[in-house]
Amino acid sequence: DHRDLHSFPTRRSSDLEFAGFNHKYTGIAKYPAVTRDLSLVVPHAVLAGQIEEIFDQRGGNILESYQLFDIYEGAQIEKGFKSMAYSLVFRAHDKTLGENEISAAMKKIMNGLNGLGIELRS
Repeated sequence: DHRDLHSFPTRRSSDLEFAGFNHKYTGIAKYPAVTRDLSLVVPHAVLAGQIEEIFDQRGGNILESYQLFDIYEGAQIEKGFKSMAYSLVFRAHDKTLGENEISAAMKKIMNGLNGLGIELRS
């Protein structure tokens, strides 16, 4: 009984086209992230994509990421509106962010959201 112990599966070139080698390594962040949760009262007609576009436009280079984590419609929300909650993560790559920088970015974001008829949920 003859077995070839040195045979390995071969890859087709089509398998390799998805194996990219131009990934940038950014390393572990040196400076801490700051998370802010934003609970919003949003008109029904406004879509998540419109809100996220404002985050992208107005968050500046310190807004690292955001995540929608809750949508609610019901008794505690005014008719014609929905509650949407986002978690925003801010981080600078060259220093620890000060509260004033985060507040300034949040103010810019809220000004943009207010233009869509969105208010902070109290």
